[in-house]
Amino acid sequence: MNKRLSLPLVAALALAFMPGAALAHAKLVGSAPAANSAVSKVTSVSLKFSEKLIASTVKAELVMTGMPGMKDHPPMKIPVTSAMGKDGKSMTLQLKRALVPGTYRVKWSAAGADSHRMGSEFGFTVK
Repeated sequence: MNKRLSLPLVAALALAFMPGAALAHAKLVGSAPAANSAVSKVTSVSLKFSEKLIASTVKAELVMTGMPGMKDHPPMKIPVTSAMGKDGKSMTLQLKRALVPGTYRVKWSAAGADSHRMGSEFGFTVK
């Protein structure tokens, strides 16, 4: 076999047999409240991820985006205290008091084992 052809072939085979986890990125797999849900009382927001996160890369924020009876409500950041779960795959945003009725958006970003930062956002409504 030609040595010039063997190196690319070996590299291609190595990539083909690499474990899938090495190519995966951290994804949000669940939350409470759930995305696009309407709930009556919220005192914390829980996020669950597809893999362990690098704690120093995790960021999350909660923003009120709308209030009943207020047509042009400007986005208002809600203060939270965040804590990673012992499993390294979950996070809780703890609130000082229950959220008032309105619409909210959670925005997060984090890196998993591959150190590639991922992020997303979702909304929910408090009745």
